[in-house]
Amino acid sequence: MRLKTLIPKSEARKLVVQRRAEVSSIEIKNKTKRIIDKFIHTDEYVYGSVIHCYVNSRPGEVDTRSLIDLMTSSGKSVIIPKLNKKTKTFARFHFMGWDSLIKNSEGYWEPKLGVDEDLSDVDLIIVPSLAVSLAGHRVGYGGGYYDRLLRNSFAPKVALAFEFQLFDYIENSIHDIRVDKIITERRIIDPRSPSK
Repeated sequence: MRLKTLIPKSEARKLVVQRRAEVSSIEIKNKTKRIIDKFIHTDEYVYGSVIHCYVNSRPGEVDTRSLIDLMTSSGKSVIIPKLNKKTKTFARFHFMGWDSLIKNSEGYWEPKLGVDEDLSDVDLIIVPSLAVSLAGHRVGYGGGYYDRLLRNSFAPKVALAFEFQLFDYIENSIHDIRVDKIITERRIIDPRSPSK
């Protein structure tokens, strides 16, 4: 029997960054394709018409750019977030093409403009996760921005992650919002199911 341990967020971040550096860009591309193939067959995707999705910005992340292209060509409306660092909130932007995005001072791709944070029409949120536990607790880069955003939506929250980003348990706090589904290159995990 494998020992399941609780890992601190800082340690999870460090381990994933190390693991990511060991994976080739070709492996990332192939694994991303398998993740997207699984994702587009989920009910959340099939029945979602307005999808909130981040744009990947770092090497070794799941390529959401190819997913965004696929979603828009399939008639989905894609919402891209724009961070307001002063208020620690996101504005929203209806994706209309790659030329409408810029790289911000922290290296993230985001819209040049954004409007209010209203998520009432959003059917699905694809959540960035540096690391994620089998219980659905995610670790981002440490700002807590997405937890604030997710608190304001009843839409299903999905993490697209590689197997090397998964942990049995990650420390969490009362403010952390769990994801409803995790999709990796190998499997689909329902963290809320009693048998993970």
